[in-house]
Amino acid sequence: MLMLSSAASAAPEMHPLGPYTVSFNMNTDMSYQIQTQDPAVYPFATIYPLVITTDNTTGASISITQYNNLTPSILGVNEEIAALRMALRGINVTAPEEIAIDNMNGFLLSGMPFVGMSNAPSGSMFYQAQYWLDSKDCECGPVSVGTVLVNIASTYPQDVTEGLLSSIHVSAGQESIMPSAA
Repeated sequence: MLMLSSAASAAPEMHPLGPYTVSFNMNTDMSYQIQTQDPAVYPFATIYPLVITTDNTTGASISITQYNNLTPSILGVNEEIAALRMALRGINVTAPEEIAIDNMNGFLLSGMPFVGMSNAPSGSMFYQAQYWLDSKDCECGPVSVGTVLVNIASTYPQDVTEGLLSSIHVSAGQESIMPSAA
């Protein structure tokens, strides 16, 4: 696990996550720490996580799930599953919003904890966004398939979360941040 502290700045961040490079700009005066964690390997996929924290109640995560095989990448299905997961955690989910993330079609869910259902401070907002990095229409029917799902979750204020979502970029490979061999 790699932990980096960042003073308040508007400088872009760039971090390797397995075979991917993720870049974003937090665009906040809040200080935060970034932790890359070991990948979680499952028989069907590998998840590459990155966690951004400011304190015990404010943070964000970016995870890249690389599936071993083509997987249905229908945003409506992902949206319903994400909303159900949030509801099971005690969050009253608002209507989903379709948004472009990293120049791809994605969605954003937001919500507040139900009264008495969370340790979060009153008025806290939770945000969940997803998009597929490689979704393509399938010849097998009226569906799309992909292998790389990007998930962003945040408890930062709306403006910081929107800044993160509007600046995130995930690319395959780490060439841009790895020193070249001489």
